[in-house]
Amino acid sequence: MEESDPVIRVRGNTRMAVLGGLISMGYLLLIGRASALMLLPDPRLEGKARLQFEQTVKIEGRRGDILDRNGLILATTVDLSALHVDPSLMTPQERELVAYAIAPLIDEDAAEILTRLNRVGRRDVVLARALTPEQGDKIIRARDSLANGVRDGSDDDMPAIRNAILLRAEPHRFYPGRHLAGPVLGLVSHTGQGTAGIERSNDSILRGTRYQFVEWRDRLGRSITPDQTEIPGGQSIKLTIDQRIQHVADQAVADAVERTQASAGYAVVVEVQTGELLAIANWPTQNINEREGLQMGKMKNRAAMDAIEAGSVMKPFVAAAAIEEQLVTPDTLIDCEWGKWHIGRTRIHDDHGQGVVPLTKVIQKSSNIGAAKLAFMLGKETTLGYIADFGFGQATGLDLPGETRGFIRSAETIKPIELATTSYGQGATMSAVQLAYATAALGNDGARMKPILIKEIQNEHGDVIIRNEPTVEAQVVSPETARQTIAMMETVTQQGGTGKGARVPGFRVAGKTGTAQKADPKGGYSETDRIGSWMGLVPAETPELAIVVVIDTPTVGESYGGVVAAPAFVEIAETALRLRGFVPDPALMPPPELEDEPDSDDFVASNDGNLDDDEEEIPYFLQQEIDAAPRVEPELTWTQDGHFRTPDLTGMSLRDTYALLEGVGLSIQTRGSGRVITQNPLAGASLRPGDQVEVVLQ
Repeated sequence: MEESDPVIRVRGNTRMAVLGGLISMGYLLLIGRASALMLLPDPRLEGKARLQFEQTVKIEGRRGDILDRNGLILATTVDLSALHVDPSLMTPQERELVAYAIAPLIDEDAAEILTRLNRVGRRDVVLARALTPEQGDKIIRARDSLANGVRDGSDDDMPAIRNAILLRAEPHRFYPGRHLAGPVLGLVSHTGQGTAGIERSNDSILRGTRYQFVEWRDRLGRSITPDQTEIPGGQSIKLTIDQRIQHVADQAVADAVERTQASAGYAVVVEVQTGELLAIANWPTQNINEREGLQMGKMKNRAAMDAIEAGSVMKPFVAAAAIEEQLVTPDTLIDCEWGKWHIGRTRIHDDHGQGVVPLTKVIQKSSNIGAAKLAFMLGKETTLGYIADFGFGQATGLDLPGETRGFIRSAETIKPIELATTSYGQGATMSAVQLAYATAALGNDGARMKPILIKEIQNEHGDVIIRNEPTVEAQVVSPETARQTIAMMETVTQQGGTGKGARVPGFRVAGKTGTAQKADPKGGYSETDRIGSWMGLVPAETPELAIVVVIDTPTVGESYGGVVAAPAFVEIAETALRLRGFVPDPALMPPPELEDEPDSDDFVASNDGNLDDDEEEIPYFLQQEIDAAPRVEPELTWTQDGHFRTPDLTGMSLRDTYALLEGVGLSIQTRGSGRVITQNPLAGASLRPGDQVEVVLQ
């Protein structure tokens, strides 16, 4: 039955009314929701808006430099580029073009880059950091080529690519000397926090001022925040380290470790009159610029952190105490019992048995028995008191992270046999740094100076705000006692002494060998593992430098300190004295007959093995071209773009050239011998770490 028109019309109107009502309700809901969004506060939406259009940015002023005593850069901060890409501004085709154009420039896989760019929701993809200026230039050229439609062979411009790819400057810590003094300088994390060495202990001084601000962006993600004012940088630290001496010490220790196949080695050089630390070398070490594969074990500052039983180097300090207490003189006769002596149920012995000999002979021949008898003469309180006054068993104050205090037994608990072994350096521990400063005290007329590593602190403009001046911490023994002790130590390097290998051509040397068994982790002492050490003062008549060398667990040849450590001492002392303007005494040079067949222990390569094929390595004592007055060495200057300016090397010796250039990561090719007459590149040319400098000597 057909429905009438009125019925159909009524039903249609009803449907239209219902549908219209539903649509109206929808509009009302939308209007209500929109009004609520626009007029009522919504923390969730506000947060999303802030994430899209504003970002909290933390920035920090430039980290201060670390300089050596002559103002040469040991650690600095440079701005290197980081490659940022905003994939949201590009089409899939443009992303693919960018990935394959950029990949070879940053040595990455193009497919991997494309995968990262195609991830949903990415606005800022960092593809590479620490780019060199050359890499940055190539990336910018590639970007502009793509944006201009050149790289893909088309004529279509792709301006979005230009906005999507940018280089941002990021601070990067750089160490021009590579491994030079690495364990002392330490490291800085990617967040700018000092994590080891001086970088850590002085982080609050070196770090720049921190600021936090809100960066505003437009809808395309571009920053619209006004340029920020310059942020104040951190303060710079000038160390007492001499980069040239540090380089020589590093090389000498490395040579000694390689020659003896030891597990480790270290050396410390101290300026006697001031207490300033001139060098502190450790081996093994590594290039601290290479963060990939970094082994923290090689960053250990063993010279300050290792507590060692150094052996017979303790004897001169016990002898000085006995002389100061007027119990003996250098000529007092000591019965050394022909090398065997019982203390209770324990027997101590000497490697070189002697009978009744003067105290000088006890030091020269390194008699354990003679040293033990001196300790018994003094008594435990007095012996241990002097040992403490020389700085053993306490922190040096250099503020080096992880520095050991060493271990010295107390007078209340020490046993007679322990007092005896302490007198010759067994059963008591110390660091090489402590030993160096104790040695320097003897050379400084018995006055122990306050150790200094930080010479100055400078503000970002180079103005000195703190300067550490030399300070006497204690007058341990009288000047007369100190001079008598040094005179006894001189006999150690003379005929019949245990340290003949420590003779420095042209100079008088006072020193003492040390050889100690290493403690066995299972208890007692190892039958094979030894620590060989040498401490010395040069020149002996007016000590300028105190030098300590320690070779840990040598495995090739003898393990005596006079064999494994003394040659490194000679190499360091000879170069350091020359750099400081000291002229050898011709009367103290070796006789000519020794020049043909030098003793193997005294042989030191003069130029780290970098010789032409037609040249021969020569012993150090043949190099007698020494200026009558100290020469002012040229300085390497370094710019913010990562380059060095080549210094004028004219007139420099081969060794000084190596100390200056190789210490900051430059390689050297030499021709001839004598002093530099020409160089390539010429002075003032731009160089990067790793570049080569050619010098001709005559």
